[in-house]
Amino acid sequence: MQIKKFINDPVPSNSYVLFDKTKSSDCIVVDPGSKDISPLLSFLEENQLTVKYVILTHEHFDHCWGTDAIVEKYHSPIIFTKLCAECIREESRNCSAYYDSEEGFIIQHESISIEDLNYQLPFAGAILSFFRTPGHTDASMSFTMGRCLFTGDALIKDKRTYTKLPTGSIEGVKQSFRSIRLLQGKGYVIYPGHGEPFELDSYDLNKMLI
Repeated sequence: MQIKKFINDPVPSNSYVLFDKTKSSDCIVVDPGSKDISPLLSFLEENQLTVKYVILTHEHFDHCWGTDAIVEKYHSPIIFTKLCAECIREESRNCSAYYDSEEGFIIQHESISIEDLNYQLPFAGAILSFFRTPGHTDASMSFTMGRCLFTGDALIKDKRTYTKLPTGSIEGVKQSFRSIRLLQGKGYVIYPGHGEPFELDSYDLNKMLI
């Protein structure tokens, strides 16, 4: 499986395209948070990729701003937690209204919750396994694909998990800490919502809390 990273704009969060052209032309886009999604769309067209799913790790605008453009072009269902499905339908809960009151937005498209998927999704010969990682928000989730772990803003290298936005909580971070700690020692590489990928095994997870 190949992973192509894009840095979203104007807020520099990460978006990822997951694909394996030896298996199919389908791909998954994770957290398309750019206001102008055209660089990502150009990459898809140049590589003859079709978006099978859009995955949102959580509801914040800098992780979902470009979702509408992708869904309107490819008619892709969105995958997220049930709570995230509620949050992106309100400008105050997806925080777009706080960033720019004149450009607040909501997202209303066909969706599939990880709960309805029983927390697993087969794709291109791999299995994506989802689990809730609250703390940054109650609606946050992470997922594994092989030995890759996509964490959104639940885990960012050398950063305490930010809990000051709506539904953020230290208790949620502690729950996520325990869940992610179970994966240490198994060779996972973290693909976070901001910054560069890093190895989980050698990382001090206490930084999530301190």
